[in-house]
Amino acid sequence: MKVFNVKEIIEYAVKIEKESFEFYTRASENLKDEQVRELTAQLAKEEIGHQNRLRELIDKELVSPELMLKEMEIDTTIMDRIVATSKISPEASPMEVLQVALERENNTEQTYAMLSTLSQISDDIVEVFEDLRKQEQGHARKIEGRMKKLEK
Repeated sequence: MKVFNVKEIIEYAVKIEKESFEFYTRASENLKDEQVRELTAQLAKEEIGHQNRLRELIDKELVSPELMLKEMEIDTTIMDRIVATSKISPEASPMEVLQVALERENNTEQTYAMLSTLSQISDDIVEVFEDLRKQEQGHARKIEGRMKKLEK
């Protein structure tokens, strides 16, 4: 368990999305498989949208300053499982990239599911976390679909 305030939780979520963006951008630059390259480029763009949505909660003051500073204890077990994408070799195969991407998307979805259950945060934040959770599920389905095509 670790103590976070609401702003730190949102900033952590932004960090996850930024790392995913960087991973997908690197993958789209390094992969030779055209279809996987296109998928990773598309996912990179979507991760920017996720970051922007989270930043709006802070930058546009959609959440009160008092709530932003509210502290709570969080079990970080799920958060600690987010895959470190920086360890992926530029020479990784399309399947290796997709496997890492799938694991990361699944863990990110689980993190958003956990964060959306926090009773101390506002409905606005819960709504954003829930929407992002669903988008991560969509990313996982796209990745799984591409993996199935590569296996053929």
